[in-house]
Amino acid sequence: MKTMTTPDQQNQPNTEFGKFASFRPVYLQIKSKDSYPNDERPYFSPEMERLLLLAGESTNSEGLNSGKIPAYPAITELDYKFVEEISELISKGLLLVVPRIYAKKNTGELEILLHVLGAKSSKKGNPETVRDIFFQIARKSAGTIRNFEITSQNDREIVLNEVLYSLADGNIPHFKYAYTDKAKELLGKIYHKNLMHKDLLDDYYKLIHSFIQEEEILTRTSTCGYLHVPDQDADTLFTQISELYEKRVIPKLVTENPKLAEQLISIRETILSDESGLLNNDPLLIRKSIYSEEFAKLTQLSGNKGPYSDFFRLSRVISQKSLESDMFLKGAREKSVENGLKKVALSGKGAMARYMSLSIGKDLPFDSEVIKSVQHDSSLLSCIYYGSEGSELFICPWDKVLIKNMLRELSERFAFYNMTSLSFLLMLFKNKDKLLPLLSDESAAEDFRNVGYSCLAHTFPWYRRLAFFLGFKGNMLSDVFRELGDIQYHQMGEKLKFEEKISAIKQKLKEELIVEVREHMAGILEGKS
Repeated sequence: MKTMTTPDQQNQPNTEFGKFASFRPVYLQIKSKDSYPNDERPYFSPEMERLLLLAGESTNSEGLNSGKIPAYPAITELDYKFVEEISELISKGLLLVVPRIYAKKNTGELEILLHVLGAKSSKKGNPETVRDIFFQIARKSAGTIRNFEITSQNDREIVLNEVLYSLADGNIPHFKYAYTDKAKELLGKIYHKNLMHKDLLDDYYKLIHSFIQEEEILTRTSTCGYLHVPDQDADTLFTQISELYEKRVIPKLVTENPKLAEQLISIRETILSDESGLLNNDPLLIRKSIYSEEFAKLTQLSGNKGPYSDFFRLSRVISQKSLESDMFLKGAREKSVENGLKKVALSGKGAMARYMSLSIGKDLPFDSEVIKSVQHDSSLLSCIYYGSEGSELFICPWDKVLIKNMLRELSERFAFYNMTSLSFLLMLFKNKDKLLPLLSDESAAEDFRNVGYSCLAHTFPWYRRLAFFLGFKGNMLSDVFRELGDIQYHQMGEKLKFEEKISAIKQKLKEELIVEVREHMAGILEGKS
C-alpha cells in the first residue's frame, strides 16, 4: 500500500520539557528490528520490511517536515491484508501509529491522517526520538486546530463585546453555528482505531488542548468553546469588562450569595499583600494588575464552568493583554527617555549642558527602569540626591577631559553653595575609583578644591575658612573629602526616609483599594436589605 503525501509545516522544537517531561507512556517505547538476537529476529513480507526501514529512517524532524514519514488515510478502510500485517508489527513494538490533523492547502478544510513511526537501528538511534516526534506531531495538530478556531470565530459571527454582556448576565451566548470540538470530531472518525494503543488517542486529544492553551492565543471556555481576544481590542474590552464586573456581575453574585462579599475582600487583601505592583503613577495600570489576579481567583472560585466562570476567564485574558500592552508602551517610552538622556549627555553642546538632572516621581516614575539602567551604565556617572523636597537623579558622561572641563566651569561660575556643585561633587565622591586618578592632575585637583570649598565652606570652622582665604590650601582636599563623607552618610538616612515615604504611599494606596471593595460590597448588601 502506498503512503500519503503530507503537507509541509514549520519546524517545531525537538525536545519537550516542563510539565510534559514526565510524559513517558509505554506505547512510545518502540524498538528496532535489530534489537532482537540474531536467532530470534522476525521476518515479514517485503512490503512490511520496506515499511519498517522507511519508518525507522524517516522518524526524525527532517522526515516529518519533508513529508517522508509514512502516512496513510485515517477515515477510510485500509486493505485487510495490510492492516493484518502492520498490526503484527505494532503488537511486537516495532511500529507506532500516530494521528495528525492538518488543513488542506486549497480549501483550509481539516483532515486527519495516520503517521507510522519506527525506531532507527539500536546502534544509531536515540531512544528519545520517537517521543520527540510524537510531541511534534501533536503540536502541529494543535497549531492546525488553533488556526481553525481563530478563523471560525468570524464564521460563527462571534462578537466579543456581545459575548461578554451575555456572560455577565449569567446567560450562555448563542451564535450562528454551535461550537464543535474539531479535535474530538476528527479523532473520532479514525477507522482503524485498533492500530493504536488504547490510551494513545485520549492522551493525544489532551495534548492538543494543552498545547493550544499553553500558547495563550486562544481561551477555552465552557460555554463558547475557544475564543480569540485580538490584542488590538484589549483596551476597549477592558473598559467594558470593568463596568460589567462592578455594576452587573459582582452585584448579582453577592446578592445571591452574601458570603461572597467577604471572599472578594479577602481576595483583594491577598493580592495587595504583594506591594511590588503598586508603585506606579498610572492608577489604571494598577487596577488592571489587580483585576487580572482577581479574575484568575474568581474563575476558580466560580467552579471553572458556566457563564460567570467564562466571564472571569475571558476578563483575565483581556486585562492581562491590556496590561501587557501598557507595560510595553511604558517600557518603550522609558527606553526613549533613556536614549534621549544618553544622546544629550554624550553629545550635547557645552560641558555643563551634558550634566543632567531628573526629578524622581515627576520626570521619572518611582519604579522607572531608567533609574536602574543609568546607574549600571559604565559610560555614565550618576548619583541620586535625597532631599526634603524630593529626590533627584543626576547623570553625566564618564570622560576625563569632560569632567575636568566641568570642574573648571563650576569653579568659575559658582562661589557659593548650590545644588549643581554639591550633586556633582557627591557623584565624583561616589565614584572614588575614577576620582582619585583624576586628582593626580594638579589642575583638576585645584578646581575640585575650589568647587568643594565654594560649595561647602559654610560647614567648615572659621579657622579653616581663614586659612583658605590666606592661601593655605594643603589640607583643603582632605577637608572636602571629610565633609562629602559626612554628607554621604547623612544621605543614607535621607534615603531611608524616602523609602519610608514610598512605603507610606503604598500603604495608603492599599488601604484605599481595600476600602473601595469593602464599600462596594456594603453598598450591594445594603441595597439587597
